[in-house]
Amino acid sequence: MKVLGLVVMMMSLAFGHTDVLEHGGFMSGLMHPISGLDHILAMIGVGMVAFYAQKVVPTFVAFVGAMMVAALAGYSGMALVGMEEGILLSIAVVFGMIGFASKMSINFIVPIIAFFGMFHGFAHGAEFTTGNFVAYMSGFAVSTISLHLAGFGLASVYSKKLASQRA
Repeated sequence: MKVLGLVVMMMSLAFGHTDVLEHGGFMSGLMHPISGLDHILAMIGVGMVAFYAQKVVPTFVAFVGAMMVAALAGYSGMALVGMEEGILLSIAVVFGMIGFASKMSINFIVPIIAFFGMFHGFAHGAEFTTGNFVAYMSGFAVSTISLHLAGFGLASVYSKKLASQRA
């Protein structure tokens, strides 16, 4: 976990001249999810839920799919009440789900994950200013999936470590 934190901090330093974030494009979209701890935690949490639920594809698709659709809504100028509150609540709910994901039905997990993915996507779309929106969306989808995979990996390593301690 310390290594992941260090990598995220170093990535921010590597892009200290943040004009890459100000001009919409692939790199801007790629960097946006890792530019805020709220996005990082929620997306890593989704990966952890996917690991414990043992339903990777539906969980990832729910979040990324809802995020992409909501990004289009945000980009088009639609309003969403409680966007920031939804993003913050997503962290609490997703991390709360981690402990119960193995006991929950995927039919319960997917709508919740999609609901919170919507808030994150809307924020991405609404904050987009200039440049190529398709490239931007592609970048943040890649970054989001990478964070999901990081969460999946963290949960896997933790489970193996826990299992070896019990043995």
